[in-house]
Order: sequence, then structure tokens, then C-alpha cells
Amino acid sequence: MSILILGGDNIDPIRKVLMSLGVDDIIHWTERGEKRKRKKSRAFPPHISMVVMLTNFLNHNSMKYYKAQAKAKGLPVVYGTRNVECIKSAFVQTVNNLDKDSPICKQCENYIKCYQKDQ
Repeated sequence: MSILILGGDNIDPIRKVLMSLGVDDIIHWTERGEKRKRKKSRAFPPHISMVVMLTNFLNHNSMKYYKAQAKAKGLPVVYGTRNVECIKSAFVQTVNNLDKDSPICKQCENYIKCYQKDQ
């Protein structure tokens, strides 16, 4: 699973927690100093599976734009502060709310274990 994290400067603690939860690739956009740049020229990478927004580092307009972009691509969005436990909790809750036909679930190594009881 590949995740795009928006906001924050040092995300090493968050990176470690997400990697322990099965995330393979993490792309990080700090969004610092992006007020004057055009967000529209910066599209999401095509291979990401989920977006994580660090809400205390993004302004409302950025969050609104990226939320709409994620919705248009059908990507789940995790919202949280830079607190590691907040991100971990929100990530787990978002993953638990996915249905079994989700591409994120299908690429997981534990897919069979999760949905074995449904068959």
C-alpha cells in the first residue's frame, strides 16, 4: 500500500507506525510555503492508495482541494494531527471501514484471513 501524507515537517515517527501497519511506500508533501503556488499543477501520484492529512499543518483551502481530489479518485482520506496515536487510530479505523472489494484490502497479505469467515 502506498500513502500520501500532506502536511507536517518531520514525519519519521508517523512513518514508522504506518510501516508497522503494512504500508510499503510513503510519499510526503510538507505543503510549507505552498500558499502562493498553484495546487492544481500538483496532482496525486497515480499509484497511491490512501491520503493522510495532518490537519494542524494544512489550511482550509488546501484541505478542501485535496479532499475533493481524493474523492474524485476514490481514495480514502485519514485526518489527524501530528500525534502518532491519533494517526494510528484514524488509519486503523479507516482501514476497518473498507469493504472486502476495496483495492487496498485485496492487495493486503492478510486478505484471506480477514474475509475467510464471509465465505
